[in-house]
Amino acid sequence: MERHLPIACGLDVHRDIIEACIVINNEYEKPEIVRKEFTTVRGDLFNLRDWLMLHNCKNVAMESTGVYWRPVYAILEEVEGINLCLVNAQHMKNLPGRKTDVKDAQWIAELFICGLLEYSFVPEKGIRQLRECTRYYRKLKQERNRILNRIDKLLQTHGFKLSSVLSSIDGVSARRILDKLCEYGEVTVTDIRAALARGVKKTAEEIAFAINGKLDRIASLVLKHMLDGLKTLDNQLVQLDKVMEEARAAYDSQIRLLSTIPGVDELSATYIIAEIGVDMSPFAVNDDKKKPASRICSWAGLTPKNDTSAGKVKSRKIKKGNNYVKTILVQCAWAATK
Repeated sequence: MERHLPIACGLDVHRDIIEACIVINNEYEKPEIVRKEFTTVRGDLFNLRDWLMLHNCKNVAMESTGVYWRPVYAILEEVEGINLCLVNAQHMKNLPGRKTDVKDAQWIAELFICGLLEYSFVPEKGIRQLRECTRYYRKLKQERNRILNRIDKLLQTHGFKLSSVLSSIDGVSARRILDKLCEYGEVTVTDIRAALARGVKKTAEEIAFAINGKLDRIASLVLKHMLDGLKTLDNQLVQLDKVMEEARAAYDSQIRLLSTIPGVDELSATYIIAEIGVDMSPFAVNDDKKKPASRICSWAGLTPKNDTSAGKVKSRKIKKGNNYVKTILVQCAWAATK
């Protein structure tokens, strides 16, 4: 098989160890193999980098194993002129019966030398930092919604129909009523009237009728615990939003451009930028009949896979959506960057 690179290294990355194998291509002889094992502690990752430079190997390929590849990639990408290839593990499975960690590393290097590996999409460092913020922000928002659902479930269990008379139990009026309820176990019409904000359609008497009753001590303590958790998450979201503002400052113009799409606000635009970045060249296609957006849709798992044998189509299933941005707004993002 034709060899496209004179030297390449394959890394089989695990949680605690890294199997490294350098394959040196000799024109008339068998390739020379150099192997070494490293740990994944940060100090040993620098030893890995020095070992690669000692053998003058700047072509490195590795599997995208969970999050374990990230610190390795971050340290190696600092090397000037390095050719880093992050590969989907499904694209380079070894032959059954010949699979070990050492052989996996060699197999990766040999495939890389022969040009048989496809580069995975890895955005620039600033985008990766923004992605960490946005994904954690979404997790906190999801946890906040879960707590709100638990609060409503607790109220429904004890016969308090607050969500039936107020549009949201997360509003100002509802939060004031809930604070009184967990403190005293019950609320009066006077308490409700004092808690109501402007714009509430129901009267204090109607709300009092819907939540008439008394919470026992245990239920009150559980409700208080839930409300405290909600306040903690609110504070965390405010602080994280400031971090996100700093991380997305470099991409402010692109975020404003995406925000002009109907239905896409600033936060949604930030999610999009964090997932696909601002450089669309990794999604470029050489086929004139295909639009670049088709490559993004394929990466996002929105297009059916090709699985045809003997003229029969075996499967046309698409991948499960990973997140809100990649499954809903990715096509809008591409249109806005044109």
